[in-house]
Amino acid sequence: MKKLVMAAMILMGSSAMADSRIMTCVVPSETNAVTLAVDLADDQSADFVMVNLNERTKSAVFFSQMDKGTIAQQLQNGFLNLLALTEKSSQVDGVITNTGFLGLSLESDGTFGGFLAANGNIYPLSCTK
Repeated sequence: MKKLVMAAMILMGSSAMADSRIMTCVVPSETNAVTLAVDLADDQSADFVMVNLNERTKSAVFFSQMDKGTIAQQLQNGFLNLLALTEKSSQVDGVITNTGFLGLSLESDGTFGGFLAANGNIYPLSCTK
């Protein structure tokens, strides 16, 4: 876990890598005030994913690291699942804290639907690639 957090911190501080937006999401409501963007860093060694959650009065950044090609394979298979880590993520007595989960699956109309469970909330999501 510590290596993953350190890798993500290095990623956040690096301006040499370009990000590709792989998904844009909204929590369906009358105002569509809550949005989420999923970006994949252009890296040769691993898939670094940044998830940016924007609410009316606050925002949060989550990240994940997976083996190179994992994200492309998941999307090809019609889903995207990842742990949404934060800079405060840790493990205490076997319990992973300050961490969320992003789960999306392909809908029949070509969009993705699912949820982000984080910050003590569940955000239902409707997403496009």
